[in-house]
Amino acid sequence: MGTSYTVIIYGQEIQTSQTEIHNIFERVNQEMSTYLTNSSISQINKNDLFEWSKVSKEFIHVLKFAIELCNDTNGVYDVSVGRLVNTWGFGPTEASDLTKDEEKKLVGEIGCDSVQADQESVRRLRDVHLDFSSIAKGYAIDLVHLELLSDTNIESHYIELGGEIRTSPVKKDKMPWVVGIEDPERTNNFLIKLESNMFKDFSVATSGDYRNFRVFEEQLVSHTFNIKLGRPNEYSKSSVTVVAENAMKADALATALNAMGQEEAIKYSNKNNIKAIFISNRNKQTNLIFSNSMPKIVK
Repeated sequence: MGTSYTVIIYGQEIQTSQTEIHNIFERVNQEMSTYLTNSSISQINKNDLFEWSKVSKEFIHVLKFAIELCNDTNGVYDVSVGRLVNTWGFGPTEASDLTKDEEKKLVGEIGCDSVQADQESVRRLRDVHLDFSSIAKGYAIDLVHLELLSDTNIESHYIELGGEIRTSPVKKDKMPWVVGIEDPERTNNFLIKLESNMFKDFSVATSGDYRNFRVFEEQLVSHTFNIKLGRPNEYSKSSVTVVAENAMKADALATALNAMGQEEAIKYSNKNNIKAIFISNRNKQTNLIFSNSMPKIVK
């Protein structure tokens, strides 16, 4: 998936092997990575319009969740944005120049209803490319989490993939797992520490442009997009962290909230009881905002 992972396990006579864990990550990678030309998602993107591709139940599950979130956010979160992502150089291909007419046509194809899924197959209804980079890592973590739970010899565990995290409620010594949230202005400086025992379920994902941006016409642009305008959002040293019941949901929601803009994202979080922390920097001043359902405990 173009990143690293860490899995920490405590227990005696553990049956789950490192190979089994790696194979789960690799299976998701083989299905959902746009960087692999033979992956399921790449095959769908290459198929003719209206041509069905048979995929796994896991792929269907992820896509249907993504479409549901797309509709709920009025298209702010949309996994059919792959062509636009690639055009700006944030995907597996180099950035490319488009005329205004080409760009308008590309944006016009994107939409929550641009792809269709049944029980075992997927097809494109418009000329879009799927991109699961905002959700696949979280889903892979959830699959590893379920695998570790099935091993009764495992007392506690911690899973991290590309910065997204899911843990058991506590460590072996009943102490909580602790996750730090970085200051976008001063990376490696943790503003907040979240403890796993404060939440019923502890899956954490952060989305921010302070680590993923590029230069366009001598200006910095974010990796999150305004779908309606067909352009990246303005670069800002900000981030959104979400704690949810599973890593797939946390991963996707963090991206969606980051793409919305802070004011709209806070309203959406409060309306939908999302546990979120918003960090922004203005004039080198760090601002912290908690959604209503996020415990306001800063350590």
